[in-house]
Amino acid sequence: MINLYLGDYKRYLIFPAVLFAVFLFLIFVYPGVKPGIDLTGGTNIIVRSDAPLDKSLLEPVLRDKYSLSELQLGSVSSPSGYGVFIQFSEEENLAQARALLAQAKNQLESSPEAAKASALESISFSSRYAPDPGAASMSPPQAVDQAGVTLEEAEESFQLDMQETIRGTFGLGSEMRFQKREIGPSLGESFFSLGLTVSLMGFALVIIVIFLFFREVIPSAAVVLAVLFDISGALALMSVFAIPLSLSTIPALLMLIGYSVDTDLMLTTRLLKRKDADTRERAHGSMITGLTMTLTTLAALAAMLIMSYFGQIQVVFEISAVLLFGLFADIISTWLMNAPVLLWYAEKKEGKA
Repeated sequence: MINLYLGDYKRYLIFPAVLFAVFLFLIFVYPGVKPGIDLTGGTNIIVRSDAPLDKSLLEPVLRDKYSLSELQLGSVSSPSGYGVFIQFSEEENLAQARALLAQAKNQLESSPEAAKASALESISFSSRYAPDPGAASMSPPQAVDQAGVTLEEAEESFQLDMQETIRGTFGLGSEMRFQKREIGPSLGESFFSLGLTVSLMGFALVIIVIFLFFREVIPSAAVVLAVLFDISGALALMSVFAIPLSLSTIPALLMLIGYSVDTDLMLTTRLLKRKDADTRERAHGSMITGLTMTLTTLAALAAMLIMSYFGQIQVVFEISAVLLFGLFADIISTWLMNAPVLLWYAEKKEGKA
């Protein structure tokens, strides 16, 4: 393999710098990383069948018939069967009914008439899916209780109606398999806060260990920047391929820190602590070893990605995809960013640059 570091290796720094700016644009501007329902709350429905399922048939039907916020659909076909994934944050009529019911309960003691008005308004939204019980003549406490009953009936009716809509759109009978998972907004917010805290703590601990190990600012900072680049690359490609930030992908990003630090520590140790060859030769040898490690991991992840895609195992698919994205970014950050910075630093210490 040709030694890339024999010439003007400093010019390699331009490519990761430009790419990092592109990553930031993809993450924060367009298309942007979207949080999954694990973190925001919502409903995830998986429909499986032995017959092909085309999401393009179902999506316009759902949009016309229901008021579903943040609706997303995806279809999968594989030797093991066919499936459609449906995600949405909430049904807007039911969300309004739920909010008005909570407001009515809070008002009941201090302002009964206002509570009744909120309860009647809640019932009007629920009546999109449940019969209106005619609660205008009821007392405020009765109206609030009736609003709760009507909302429960409306939620159950909505779920059953959606199942029948999906079944009718695809012309399915008993062969349709329907799986539903719901996460409330408060629980999703709690998951997001916990995931963010764990991620920041993990990253902070990695930074501390790196600085304690090398006790030099520039090599330690180079390793930290490489980790940031890898995570940014993974997040950018997640946004491009519409893979949400979720309880599945956050652990994958934390695993990526370990993969990234692994090759960077190997490179830094060989360049700064070993003196058995010329600095550029040591960098070249480190690249051969590091690429062998990374490509082996990439091959295993590619196999896992393919198997999970055809087996319709969404969690494994997302984890392997995120790790693949991050390891591709790691090749660039380690050998076109970290290695030139460390070479520059090592040669300056030795008086060669």
